[in-house]
Amino acid sequence: MDLVVGALSGVVEALPGKLGELLAQEYELLSGARGDVEFLGRKLGSMHAAIQHCESLDHPDAQTGAWVGRVRELAPDIEDWVDFFAVRVDAGAGDDAPSSSRFSAWMRRMANKVKMMPARHTIANELRELKERVVELSAQRDRYRYAAPVPAASRPLDPRLAALYADPGGLVGLDAPVEEVSKLVTDAADNGELKIVSITGMAGSGKTTLAKAVFDRLKKQNCFDCYAFVTVGHNPDVAGKILKDMLSELGDRHRGGDDIHQLIGRVRETLEKKRYLVVLDDVWRRGNWEAIRYSLPENKLGSRIITTTRNDTLLMDYSSGLSKMVHKISHLGDDDAKNLFLKKAFGNGHCCPHHLEDVLAQVMRRCEGLPLAVVTVAGMLAQKQPSRDEWERLGMRLVWISDSDAVKQILNLSYHDLSTHLRACLLYLSIFPENYEIDTDRLLRRWIAEGFISEAHSVSAEEAARSCLNELISKNLVQPLRLNHDGIPNSCRVHPVIHDFIVCKSIEENFATLVDAQHPHVPANNGTISRLALKNSNKEDQPAARNESWDLSHARSVTVFGHASGAPRLTDLSVVRVLDLGDCTGPVTPVCLDGIRKLLLLRYLSLKGTDVSELPTEIGELRCLETLDVGYTKVKELPPSIVRLKRLKTLSCSASAMEQIGQLASLRELELICDAAEMLGDEKQVTFANGGFKGVKQLCIRCSSSSPSVAFGPGALPVVQVLELRFEKGLVDNSSRVSGIEHLSSLKHVLVEFVQQDVGAMATIDAVRKATDTIGLNCSEVTVKVDGKSY
Repeated sequence: MDLVVGALSGVVEALPGKLGELLAQEYELLSGARGDVEFLGRKLGSMHAAIQHCESLDHPDAQTGAWVGRVRELAPDIEDWVDFFAVRVDAGAGDDAPSSSRFSAWMRRMANKVKMMPARHTIANELRELKERVVELSAQRDRYRYAAPVPAASRPLDPRLAALYADPGGLVGLDAPVEEVSKLVTDAADNGELKIVSITGMAGSGKTTLAKAVFDRLKKQNCFDCYAFVTVGHNPDVAGKILKDMLSELGDRHRGGDDIHQLIGRVRETLEKKRYLVVLDDVWRRGNWEAIRYSLPENKLGSRIITTTRNDTLLMDYSSGLSKMVHKISHLGDDDAKNLFLKKAFGNGHCCPHHLEDVLAQVMRRCEGLPLAVVTVAGMLAQKQPSRDEWERLGMRLVWISDSDAVKQILNLSYHDLSTHLRACLLYLSIFPENYEIDTDRLLRRWIAEGFISEAHSVSAEEAARSCLNELISKNLVQPLRLNHDGIPNSCRVHPVIHDFIVCKSIEENFATLVDAQHPHVPANNGTISRLALKNSNKEDQPAARNESWDLSHARSVTVFGHASGAPRLTDLSVVRVLDLGDCTGPVTPVCLDGIRKLLLLRYLSLKGTDVSELPTEIGELRCLETLDVGYTKVKELPPSIVRLKRLKTLSCSASAMEQIGQLASLRELELICDAAEMLGDEKQVTFANGGFKGVKQLCIRCSSSSPSVAFGPGALPVVQVLELRFEKGLVDNSSRVSGIEHLSSLKHVLVEFVQQDVGAMATIDAVRKATDTIGLNCSEVTVKVDGKSY
């Protein structure tokens, strides 16, 4: 049994810190409650250590699995209690108001205490119940005897062995990469300096196969004096195995001990006066690389090191002073992938049966050129009768079936190499459909709303979230798309094979419940629903995508792809943090917002593109709300209570609602949708005057063809750093659509985009360039796009 606890471990790890923050806020707790909170923090710390131990077991027993399952139910309840505590106490305290005297202030405090007494008793009772559950689980854990790890001999074979001993005649699509990497290795333009060539790429992309092919070629050509090919791996024994293997490859039959200093010296002595080629396959961590690196001398003889790694930045960051080259391995092209599949499935010279050609095309699209996936699926299907049903059953489910252990094993290594909060961030991508292009800002805001990311050490939550995404990209688990001016991806996606893997993991860990009316073969969770993603393509799908018997009382996020009528009732979502209806498509469907005032923990609300025409006045009760997206809806005015959203950082809405939001002190990112038809009065202009939007750092204005002009007055937007102006076309009188940018003294980057080119567009671009010159922005800090082309 594979015990999946990655995301759970992260939740339990974070809870003692959250409890500590609660105590640090000095909230008034009933007698004994403070001690109970401290007790929970200590017990959860030891519980986290026990979970990590459980994860290390190769074959945990049923009792251990059941214990982890109960912890999985307990941890979110504690997190909900902490979050509800702060919200309920803050709500009882009321909004700050200036007092006329000390006596009236004292009376108000006393009244608030009396008002909050029932809530405090409820909070204390809930805390006692949680303490009892923690005590019970701790006692249950102490009664268990965890099984020792199984011996290495019973573990599955390393899937890389197939790459190391592959038949050269069976390799497909490697001629060009072998030639390119060989040239990088043998290039003598460095005057004999030691050089590293790093082959990077996602799991299963053929890095080891390519490195071995290059190694064999150069060895056959006798390009170096000595050669060594060593597999490092995920948890290497550098002294006991890696360095000894290297000595053995170099012809030195070491008979000494395992002292790492002696072994490093022995390797250096062997290589000191020789031009060597050493391949270090599958390098994971900085420490492992550095320990091996010390054994490889810089002898000025043109020696070379080839590494393979899943981390694009690992050796670039930690190989200072050395010449470095990177070869990012590409996936197989369509023809090569098909040839490899046919060779593995049917043998040389055989073609795909005619009745299976369309299924083969679907399988190839899912494998998307990933060699490991192609070989694995072909190997499975080669053992089956070539029936259409069998191919559809196996070929379209790459990771769900036990026969695909090679794919699972390879991807598991990447998954378990991640920190616990990164595992949660990766699993979160399973919520989105396969091949879905995910907007980066949307993803980062949702991560933050879910509590995966928090501020720390002078780093904002947004910066920390972006760093997490960059790490997943550098580890080749996420693919960046559509890079912006500073190299940050505007969107991203995951490879279909990785998507299959994280969907599998997500369901095993009860991280998310994924309901796809078009793909019923994907199993849904039967336990407590933590996150719900609904995908229904048409009206007939709705009964399949919505189950009235679901218990959504613990659901932390709800995402609907398709018809909004498939969304659950808001009254069922008592602890939801993320409600995302921004992907609702098809015929216009009304969205019911009844009960929204009870979503006290809601932090992210997207109604983008829905048929909502009015927000309820109770929107101001959502004191935790950080992101609100009502762009491209019929909402033209926001309720007065919007000013009570003290934590609102990101807002997308109609420009006609500007006057209502100008004094939101917490607002940092603002997107305005402009249409002249919606503007009030005769003045068809969006104007930013002095005194409003004092905290906004990023402003995006999207204007339709009939949109007004945009003007910035002196003193407007004093801290705005990024300005995006996106228009369909220029004004009919050929004048500039923008004025006053020279007043935005804090600007660091400006983007101006027109869908079509005309005289008015070019007039606007000229005006923007002149204004940015005034405030000292250079050309690289001003991005101009017209009709999809950069200028």
